[in-house]
Amino acid sequence: MKHINRWALAPMVMAIYSANLAYAQDEQNSDAAASMEEVLVVGTRATLKNAVDQQRDAQNIISVVDSDALGNFPDSTAADAMRRLSGIAVENDQGEGRYVTIRGLSSDLNSVAVNGASMVAPENGRSVIMDGIPTELMDSISVSKTLTPEMDADSIGGRVDFNTKKPTDLKDTLLKVKLSTKMAEYTDYSSAPNASLTYGDRLNDSTAHIVSFTYSSKKIESFNNETGFGWEDGFMNDDWEMRWYELERERYGLSYDINTILDSGTVLFANAMYNKYDETETRFKDEYGKLGFVSSLDNGKGMVTDRIRHDSETRQRYETREIGAVNFGLETNLNDWAIDAKVSYSWAQEDDSDNADVTFRNDDKALGGEIYWSNPKRPYLVAYDPTLRDPANLEFDAFEMWANVSDDEELSFEFNAEKETSMGVVKAGIKTRSRTKDVNDYIIGYTWDGATMADWDSGTVNDWFFANQVFGNHVSGATAYAMRNQVAQMDVDFEDAISRDFTTDENINAVYVQDTIELENAVVIAGVRYERTKTDSKAYDQDGNRTSSDKSYGFLSPSVTVKYFINDQVQLRAAIWRGLSRPGFTQTAPITSVNYGTAGDVSGSVGNPDLKPYEATNFDLSLEYYGEDMTYAAIGIFRKDIKNAIYPTVQKVATINGIAFNDGVETWINSGDSYINGLELNGQYGWDNGLYIAANVTFTDSESEFKFEDSSVFKTPFRKLAEKAANISVGYDKGPWDVRLAGNYRSEYIDWLADEDGDIGNVSKNNTRWVAPFMQFDLVAKYKVNENLTARFEAANLNNRPEYYYWGNKGQLSQYDIYGKNYTIGVEYTF
Repeated sequence: MKHINRWALAPMVMAIYSANLAYAQDEQNSDAAASMEEVLVVGTRATLKNAVDQQRDAQNIISVVDSDALGNFPDSTAADAMRRLSGIAVENDQGEGRYVTIRGLSSDLNSVAVNGASMVAPENGRSVIMDGIPTELMDSISVSKTLTPEMDADSIGGRVDFNTKKPTDLKDTLLKVKLSTKMAEYTDYSSAPNASLTYGDRLNDSTAHIVSFTYSSKKIESFNNETGFGWEDGFMNDDWEMRWYELERERYGLSYDINTILDSGTVLFANAMYNKYDETETRFKDEYGKLGFVSSLDNGKGMVTDRIRHDSETRQRYETREIGAVNFGLETNLNDWAIDAKVSYSWAQEDDSDNADVTFRNDDKALGGEIYWSNPKRPYLVAYDPTLRDPANLEFDAFEMWANVSDDEELSFEFNAEKETSMGVVKAGIKTRSRTKDVNDYIIGYTWDGATMADWDSGTVNDWFFANQVFGNHVSGATAYAMRNQVAQMDVDFEDAISRDFTTDENINAVYVQDTIELENAVVIAGVRYERTKTDSKAYDQDGNRTSSDKSYGFLSPSVTVKYFINDQVQLRAAIWRGLSRPGFTQTAPITSVNYGTAGDVSGSVGNPDLKPYEATNFDLSLEYYGEDMTYAAIGIFRKDIKNAIYPTVQKVATINGIAFNDGVETWINSGDSYINGLELNGQYGWDNGLYIAANVTFTDSESEFKFEDSSVFKTPFRKLAEKAANISVGYDKGPWDVRLAGNYRSEYIDWLADEDGDIGNVSKNNTRWVAPFMQFDLVAKYKVNENLTARFEAANLNNRPEYYYWGNKGQLSQYDIYGKNYTIGVEYTF
């Protein structure tokens, strides 16, 4: 697919819409309809009740985060809002929720849509970032845990739908302003402004529109300890590093929705959503590597090393991410058929091309030192060389700049028709999707003979607070960035302009048919969907020659969903359905590096275009009770039988994309069979005095199987799957006060299999990276000053819970991050 000028498309869509709008307005009577007084239900209890109502009415199994009558959510970002749902886990980045896991399936195995338009990913893979999407742009967020034939089949975990507010729901003018400031514990509570504006109104009896603007900023200071895979027989044998981050994140959001109802009953609609995310990052990395074991210390919790290679690295980076979507469509009736059609365009970009990274090095091969890890999260070093961190002894090692730009865009068209028949409501449709992922990844490195850190001003992190640790000297981020203007004085060490570049075109054509049969006490939805996928990829080999690959495959997805009404308050749901998740773009791109030995040996690395998609057969059963007001309880079980899970590997002998390797090739393979079993429990209840409680817990069990060339079998829990996840919210919502204390928990899970070499064939417990259990508490308090003005206070990560990753056992550090508490104070005024 050729690249589309995204900003050229939006005016074109709106121009088409305006022409129809002008026609519609000519048809309308100018007399305004009599207004109707309406009681607005607001507050956290209202959001919980609205969510339960949507779940009750849905035909499939869903979980919902909903807003109140004024469009307010208890949480400010999509990731934090979804964190409260059953079966949902959130992966954090710098203390903010970024990626959403559904029922143990990682973010790249699930799909995301805004108003039905598939969202694409700003990074190189398929994972859609959630921390850049503010809830101020949304009306509701729903997670479909079972799929019906009318839905895209490309998620084996679930589908996330973000829905903006429908303008035709407006009964009166809506004008809402929010102002707030965010403060973080480790940034000395410096202020970061946030603001949003929402305006909606009816243009006439049949046409209404809503526009929302948001701006948010946040300052972050975080502290980190980590190792690469640097453990052998319980001792640190590679490298250990301390990192300090100072970040500022700014987000700009816009959404616009307009709907028209013609006299004929036809509905015309257009909507757009855009979000931009700017990040400024300064990073100091204080690294101690090339450790050589001499003897054990502290009962095996420390060691003497005979050498230390000390690196002082400073990185200054300015990164931008964009995501957006535009929809234009109609809903109408033709004879006895209900027809809807929609054109959608979505795009995403990650631009990491404004940066600088400088490293200074002192390689002590003579004296060495002692390193201790009785507290594995915070090791510390006693260097025998007192000048190890002296700027005069830190020689200029490398200066690097890179220009990494990833573009992703998709254009789609869908057409659906349904009709009531004697056999039920028959619905059929087609959909075509054309997607292009284009990655340009450039890097250049320099050396500077004779230069040392002493040639520039340097200093350390004054507020480094981990006990016994000494954080070394670094040049400032501004100094590192200024070196971009000094490269003429340096020597080029290496340059790589194309080896990681690739472009993949993916075209998907789908057709489905389903029948919804309403019985006396039940609703049955049965049908089938077929999707045909074709990919064409281009990349480069080690000599700069073009490489290419293509693949086509089909997927048949039958499903049956049953909703049985036991009585007015209790219903039973069951579903059998199939889903797929397509391989990652970098996994299949024909990026090729081949080494030809003199004895005929062929080794190297290559993407694998022959990878099969993940395929899952899913079984779901839930029993649900809906009481008065917000009262709700449910128990559900599910099973997923998964084929073709994808993992990295080193294969001794393999033929991939026409190249016969006989001496080892790094690539990706499909594993054996996997399964996930799960149990979900949900409940919420509110008292007349304003108190309420909402809680859920999910238990899972899983296994993945790998078969290797020697016919050996290795079994492991499914990647990214926490066996236990739970949420609890306790609150008070009555009168002017609306207060909620929320806790979010997940147990440990596997993050990576095998070490940095990426060889699943050598996987063991010791080189498997685990994420430790996590529990976080957040507080939201709102006070309604009068009918229009509300004051708001938020406290996130009240318990200052750090994140911890480890290799094999909790005594072997992989990564430890601490971010501190975060606070928000603000006001909201509704006119």
